[in-house]
Amino acid sequence: MIVKTIACFILLFSISTTINNYANSLQDSVLSSKDSVLTEFSIEDSLGITAHEVIDNYLKAIGGRDLFAEVEDRTTIMRGTAMGQSLTILVKQKIHAKLYQEIKVGEMKQIVYFDGERGMMVVGDNNIEIEKKELEKLNIEATMNLLLDPEAYGLKISLKGIEQVDSSDCYIVKMVLPSGLRWHQYYSIKTGFKIKETKELHTEQGLFEQESFYSDYRHVDSLKFPFKIVQNMGLQKLELNVSSIKLNTGINDDVFVIPE
Repeated sequence: MIVKTIACFILLFSISTTINNYANSLQDSVLSSKDSVLTEFSIEDSLGITAHEVIDNYLKAIGGRDLFAEVEDRTTIMRGTAMGQSLTILVKQKIHAKLYQEIKVGEMKQIVYFDGERGMMVVGDNNIEIEKKELEKLNIEATMNLLLDPEAYGLKISLKGIEQVDSSDCYIVKMVLPSGLRWHQYYSIKTGFKIKETKELHTEQGLFEQESFYSDYRHVDSLKFPFKIVQNMGLQKLELNVSSIKLNTGINDDVFVIPE
């Protein structure tokens, strides 16, 4: 149960009956779309920067678009505590959206596999197929080069304004997944680093929001990664410290094969 709870952090018109009603609904929809476009244009115009430029600044801050694009696989080990329990998280990722994630809490272990198409969660003797919105979310999170071209993966991005995070002014970039789930990323105006992120999670219990904070950026093979991650969801808090990050070690595809 503890593992499943912790995993939530990692892993979280009708037609009118008359022509007149239909026409009114259509008109309202068009006006609403115009308002949305004007609002987003006004924000980017007034701030003098676009959502794409904010992301480009982030890529420059961590080492550059070209170096980022050269990463073909990544292995990350994180350690921390949650609900009084120590835990270790091992994450292996590879291009073409392949992911292996292992969470250990004491003697308990949970593994998530994603082979680029299917997702599976293994807890003890139970194999749980990951489906629908959570599968879409897993696919996007497994894509290491997502920020190089978010629209290519069906995301809609826009700039929502400026907000302070821990006394730092940040640009807010909104991402809408094809399913409608919304993510918000907060990039420091001063450093370019991403220092906060919120994600909507669709679970059996309903829709939840997961909040993550990133800090302590360090060099790993000429790129920079956050070595401290704090995640909040509801009253639960998870603090993680990155022990190691290894890039381009040649991870074998067998790692991502889903058990049958």
